[in-house]
Amino acid sequence: MSISDVLTHPSLAAGQPLVRVGNDLLSKPVRWVHSSEVLDIAHLLRGGELLLTGGFALAAVDPNGLRRYVRELSARRLAGVAIETGPNLPQIPPALLEEAESAGLPVIELRGVVPFVDVAEAVNGLLINESVQRLRRGDAIAHALSEELAKGGAAPELLDVLALYSPGDLVLLDATGDVITAHGDEIAVPYLETGACSVPVSVQGVGVATLVFLPRDRTDHVTVDAVIERAPAALAISLLRSFPPSAAVRAAQALIRIISQPNPAPERLAAAARAAGLTSPASYVGVVGRVVAGAGPLAAVDAALHRYSAATVSAIVGDELQSIVVLRTQDRSVSRSALIESLRATPGTESVRLSVGPVVRMFVGLPETLSEAWFALELALDLGIADTVVDAAELAIERLGRRIGDPALLASFVHEVLDPLLADTPDRAHRMIETLDVYLQCGCNKTESAARLHVQRQTLHQRLVHIFEQLGGDPTGSPRLAVIHLATRLYLGGSIGTRTI
Repeated sequence: MSISDVLTHPSLAAGQPLVRVGNDLLSKPVRWVHSSEVLDIAHLLRGGELLLTGGFALAAVDPNGLRRYVRELSARRLAGVAIETGPNLPQIPPALLEEAESAGLPVIELRGVVPFVDVAEAVNGLLINESVQRLRRGDAIAHALSEELAKGGAAPELLDVLALYSPGDLVLLDATGDVITAHGDEIAVPYLETGACSVPVSVQGVGVATLVFLPRDRTDHVTVDAVIERAPAALAISLLRSFPPSAAVRAAQALIRIISQPNPAPERLAAAARAAGLTSPASYVGVVGRVVAGAGPLAAVDAALHRYSAATVSAIVGDELQSIVVLRTQDRSVSRSALIESLRATPGTESVRLSVGPVVRMFVGLPETLSEAWFALELALDLGIADTVVDAAELAIERLGRRIGDPALLASFVHEVLDPLLADTPDRAHRMIETLDVYLQCGCNKTESAARLHVQRQTLHQRLVHIFEQLGGDPTGSPRLAVIHLATRLYLGGSIGTRTI
């Protein structure tokens, strides 16, 4: 069920739901409905839930706590949160709505009282029924595929079987994006522009193919999900017979496995890199990706990496992609920027989060760039950064702040630099520091800063006048500029607890 489906269900419609944030996200699927008044609930959730809360606890939380609450829910990939307003919480706090808008978390206001237990029972009952249907449909598809395999059927025959259960276009692509076999019309590349879904096929832990599926009936989610869940295993057996992983693919997978291990031996790392076709020195960056909703286009991302790099060594396992990319030119910064922009322009990547690590030049640095890419991706999720492609270089200060062993040292530094602003109310302090940070990130360009903050230029000017008055003058052109910018990034990056300030 989508968020829209749940909101129109009679059990919840009586609550007069009003979407306050995320009108464009109402098609997001709801995996489960859960209710809780506990603020520290995010770590107990699995993702995909629509969280119902009466708002009793939220009414007593300061703006920074509300923002943290939203970031934690967003990091767990919730479908959304529905908040009941009334005597205890007359309106949803602006800080919560602002943070939700930034994090891409739908927020629904319930203007009427509804029994949450009745909503959960009714909607979750429907979801369970759909799960049972999916299991039955999946078992039928798996049985039919097994019978075809027993008869010696290859990949083309397996696609024919799948088409009997869910008519549409099916294409099986190899690791380089070439068509192995197809049923119906071959989906043009980039295939995700057509609205197709994709699922990786692995043989002995090696990602060797991708099944691309464009169902004729896109509303039959039960059958589509069953195909996605059951087809890869049968296709893997078929491909193992006719298309076993090549030596190059195995070498690439071996390199990624070694890089992902803690403290790999330099000699073993160098040997694996050379076997995978890499040379040293060169300019390398790690690129990682993770599916955050549905069946993501990891194969399309991998193809883009191959197109916009001198060489790429990749591994797709399940819903994760790990790659080592060799940059094209000697100008590392320009080539890296071009790679990031090409990833951002790759069609259909809305359901994937990607991260690009720092540049390294020797084999020994490969584990570092890959691990920093993962660290930046997790940090961006934690901070509620909604960018599809995360640039680890842009989070360098935040990464450093998270790793400094003495949080009190960071808190003291931020307090020393930004104390006049922090003396204000928490919500106003956060707004002023965020304004200052954006202004400095934009190179002190007021027009660009106002556009990024979605405020009038005069509003920005008034804020900056107040900020500079509090900080003892405009720091532009002075050594204080770097110090102040570092403090704002540490504060906004969450490397210190606001309660210690």
